[in-house]
Amino acid sequence: MMIADKIYKLNSFKRQYEALLILSVCDTMPQLAWTYDRSSLLGVIDWSNILGIASILSYSTNSQHLEAALRIAQTCLTLDSCTGNEKNASAVILDSLTNKLAIKMAIDRQYINSDYKNNYPVPLKIQKYKSDFEHSILINNQLISLNRFQKDVYDAHTNNGTISISAPTSAGKSFILCTILLEELLDGNKNIVYLVPTRALISQVEADLRGLVKKNKMEEKVNISTVPPQEDIDRNKSNVFVFTQERLHWFLIGGESIPIHMLIIDEAHKIEDGNRGILLQQKLEETVKRNPKVKVYFSSPYTSNPEILLDNVVNNSKKDKVNTQFVAVNQNLIYATQRSRKPDQWRLQMCTVEKSIDIGTINLKDKPAGELHKIVLISESFSDGQSGSLIYCNGAADAERTSLLLFDLLEQNQVSDEINELIKLVKQIIHPNYTLAKVLQKNIAFHYGNMPLLIRQEIEKLFTEGKIKYLICTSTLLEGVNLPAKSIFIRRPTRGRRNPLNQNDFWNLAGRAGRWGKEFSGNIICIEPNTWDIKPEPNKSKQVIKRAINVIEEEGDEFLKFIQDSAPRSEANRRQDLEFAFGYYYIRYIINKEAIPQTPFHKAILLELQKIAPTIQLPDYIIKRNPGISPLAQQKLFDYFGDNINRIDELIPVYPSDENAFEEYTNLVGRIGKTISEYPHMLHASRAILLINWMTGKPLSYLINSSYKSYQSKSKYKDVKTLPVVIREVMDDVETFVRFRFVKDSSCYIDILRYFLELHGRQDLLEDIPQLNLWLEFGVSQKTHLSLLSLGLSRNTVIELTKYIINTQMSKAEGLVWLKEQNLEQLELSPIIIEDIKKVL
Repeated sequence: MMIADKIYKLNSFKRQYEALLILSVCDTMPQLAWTYDRSSLLGVIDWSNILGIASILSYSTNSQHLEAALRIAQTCLTLDSCTGNEKNASAVILDSLTNKLAIKMAIDRQYINSDYKNNYPVPLKIQKYKSDFEHSILINNQLISLNRFQKDVYDAHTNNGTISISAPTSAGKSFILCTILLEELLDGNKNIVYLVPTRALISQVEADLRGLVKKNKMEEKVNISTVPPQEDIDRNKSNVFVFTQERLHWFLIGGESIPIHMLIIDEAHKIEDGNRGILLQQKLEETVKRNPKVKVYFSSPYTSNPEILLDNVVNNSKKDKVNTQFVAVNQNLIYATQRSRKPDQWRLQMCTVEKSIDIGTINLKDKPAGELHKIVLISESFSDGQSGSLIYCNGAADAERTSLLLFDLLEQNQVSDEINELIKLVKQIIHPNYTLAKVLQKNIAFHYGNMPLLIRQEIEKLFTEGKIKYLICTSTLLEGVNLPAKSIFIRRPTRGRRNPLNQNDFWNLAGRAGRWGKEFSGNIICIEPNTWDIKPEPNKSKQVIKRAINVIEEEGDEFLKFIQDSAPRSEANRRQDLEFAFGYYYIRYIINKEAIPQTPFHKAILLELQKIAPTIQLPDYIIKRNPGISPLAQQKLFDYFGDNINRIDELIPVYPSDENAFEEYTNLVGRIGKTISEYPHMLHASRAILLINWMTGKPLSYLINSSYKSYQSKSKYKDVKTLPVVIREVMDDVETFVRFRFVKDSSCYIDILRYFLELHGRQDLLEDIPQLNLWLEFGVSQKTHLSLLSLGLSRNTVIELTKYIINTQMSKAEGLVWLKEQNLEQLELSPIIIEDIKKVL
């Protein structure tokens, strides 16, 4: 809008808006010593004038205009000095912005009356009714209000079979995707896959979908599952599967009889994430190939090229993108730097696209003695004991150390009953001396991806409710975990070790400050930004999506050498993206070599694949089932079986409860480690113990105690492997080795062994082969365990429940009946575990 742009650039508006901006930001910091006088700032603002300008800006599509309109309206609403008429005018602006949640917050906090619309003049009422009508949809006899972005997505959905949506955090992407999914379910029996990048997100999406199904009274018509096997699928119902790309792979190789009608890929920009990005692209292409009529919906953060995702959907569907700058929440980017020679005084600057504004100083309780001390002292001073503070740390160890420093700084406060129950559960399922159990006593928690699901869920719930006041997090937040916060504190952020956050990841992380419908605004406090490897910029650049397979192609010589060198295992372990790319191209070759592009790079790859293909004696279906392992390595394992045909029965993995399980699994780890992978020899025995304990359903606390006692019995480890180190190490081993790497490798081992036995007429041995991949992924091996997990229960809950169950062969339906028959209050279970069960019931 030309007029909006001209007005936005007027000096008279800029002067007023800067005063309002300072006022709105400073009001969120109780302990701030302001640079500017509050009454002077208020004196600069002509509310009639600035509200009129905000009304015009609210119809723009420019993000700066929308952000200004939103800030003006929300600041007016929160100021006691503004009149009722001015606040009603602010509500009009929020209506124009289609920001219903902000209006609801204003009513809930009594900034405006619930009947505020009655004060509208007739033309405004007509305009509001028109806008409400245009931004509402009717689903299942319910009128659902949408914002502008959500309505654009819904319109694209009604006119296209494939869409790619891109919007900033807090625009409401998840809500509109769930609404569209609901509409599909109401249309008849459908099989829908909702794909998320991590296991941590599976439980969050599953809970949202169960709530949606329950609200619409569709429990009898819709099954929601997070477990891949197809044999338990009820074909007379709609099925919604919440998977990662690995679980989708297992689902697809389980058979072709279940058609997928709709595929939703959340956090779709993760197609750029190395080996997992390549697997995501491969499974997307496979899903579309199986059912060319499948509807595919991509969702990603604010990106400049969401249409690139549409290229992977090769069918005749109509395709469209929705790329928006919709602003739902104001976010304040604040730089914190120490005042010269005064380590306990920190200067705060509000940073905008146009300029940086000095807004004041905060005084710390003490002088920081180290780097972690800075973020702890600043967050404490900034928050002034209020809830809603997120502190970002660069790893699990830093998160724990930061929580202990904060514990030392804070006074003891009253702890809720819910936190006391969480403390008991942490001591029970992890360790009595786990740091989390200690820091929770002062309403502090930390949160990282390897922690048990049930603990993470309860932490997220209590933080959202304001009972946990400080939450220290790691890069798990970048995977889309929904944790709304008033303020997020960041200092020299990295992702993993020594990988500084780029601008895209920074704003994805910062988007957790001021979640829509929870806060009017959010603060992003960047500590000593001039020392960062990549300094945070106020101009939110759009993320550019770059498919991982394209990155491999750009570094063509490196990939070509990897193949020419016969994909060495040491290099494959270090560069899993090269290994997965090898599998991706070889599978494309055996499906249809003519479909491989004819660029110089692809011609060179094709030449190498033509040399390799005659050396692979395995059938194509084996290679397709194991896309993350080089075909050459798979052939090496097949040759190993041939060399040991006389003792082939000894190479079949035993059940984890077998009396010789330790020796058998030590040998299994060794065999896999010298054929299709490369495992350190000295870890074979300890990994065998971990695998056995995990698959037999041993609690995490048992795994930790066993490992800790083992280390303490060896003098060279006694001082190095402290309890906090061992706890983190065991959690990491479970997630990265057991549930990811060994799942992949052992699945390949089983597939090739099964084929070898069939080839040599040893059908008598086939039924002895265990279902290792599921047991490893879910940490249980009984059918009853898996059935209860497929209902949506956590592993910890299942392990506790099976103390009361004799039948080890329950189906999913039988498990649900058993749960319904129980008086949960009579069982000796944690209230948190009981709540986990009630969610399913």
